[in-house]
Amino acid sequence: MKRGFTTIELLVVVGVVGLLLALAIPAIQYARETARRSHCANNLKQIGTAFQLYHDSVRVLPPMVIWSPAGEPLGFGVLPIGVIDRVARNADVARDTIYGNWAIALLPFAEESGLYSSADLTKPISSPANKALRETTVSWMVCVSDPYTGTRYARGDLPEQHYARGTYAINVGPDGNCVNGTMTPDGPCVSGWIAAGTPLETRNFQVWGSGIAGVNRSFRFREFSDGLSHTMAVTEIRAGIADIDPRGVWALGQVGASAIARSGKHAEAGHPNSLDPNSEELIGCTNLTIRVGVSGLAAEGMSCKVSGTQQEANTQSGARSCHTGGVNMLLCDGSARFVLNDISSEIWHALQTRASGEASDEQ
Repeated sequence: MKRGFTTIELLVVVGVVGLLLALAIPAIQYARETARRSHCANNLKQIGTAFQLYHDSVRVLPPMVIWSPAGEPLGFGVLPIGVIDRVARNADVARDTIYGNWAIALLPFAEESGLYSSADLTKPISSPANKALRETTVSWMVCVSDPYTGTRYARGDLPEQHYARGTYAINVGPDGNCVNGTMTPDGPCVSGWIAAGTPLETRNFQVWGSGIAGVNRSFRFREFSDGLSHTMAVTEIRAGIADIDPRGVWALGQVGASAIARSGKHAEAGHPNSLDPNSEELIGCTNLTIRVGVSGLAAEGMSCKVSGTQQEANTQSGARSCHTGGVNMLLCDGSARFVLNDISSEIWHALQTRASGEASDEQ
């Protein structure tokens, strides 16, 4: 006579299957994230190859951004060029000062010659001639772990100014919050930024720090006395979580969009994935905080400093990722490394300097 399973036997089988699933799901999720992290690191290696090819061809690395004209009258003599986006702050496309950036410069060296040729880089990035460029998602500029990479940034809340996201940023430098040449003898600028041309309102035409690129400023590998294997070129960042959040816009040469700055021992962003709300200073933060809320931004790990819409500037942003425990970074020798969130601020700072003589062996 055939006998079926008893109720107790069925419950035991269901319980065993449930236990196996409970054990398997975290392992599957871990395997998937490991694969994603590896994919994101491989993107960095591709960017590293493009940097090498660019340097071999041009004999210098690309600048963070091309900016024109000289002078920053909106900075009231304190802020240099490179930090105030007129389109984002005032919806003023006619006065756009931002042209091509480092990522755009790498396109022909990373199998994107067609996209590069479609643009007119003699015009600002907001120009209708550059619409296809700024709206295109470039696969090697996107880490697949970030859920917001498919969103667009509405620069200046203008319908014709939509920008694709990315998740990689060039290292501009971890320097302090001041500009050499603008401080008084009683308040000297220590370990700060360099601005070529004063007064800043009318004559400033370059800004750079201790990183690998600046505003209208390029460097050669031979200037990196700390060593290529001890100097960060590019790191991961997060894509903005709303259309008014400028973070992770690959074609826009701004801190937070495609560059990190003031991320080290002199600032709140003293390590990757900083939770300090003052570690990100960006145009759009005030309205973003109103929309999403302080707690909402904190829950996403994407807080920023609220300072009022007419006082905001793109002056500080750090490395971020959706990976557990840290971020991927690219060194100037072309290798990719994973950096833990709890790296010391001194070592993190040293990795971002090209010629400081600071030790950065612990990575």
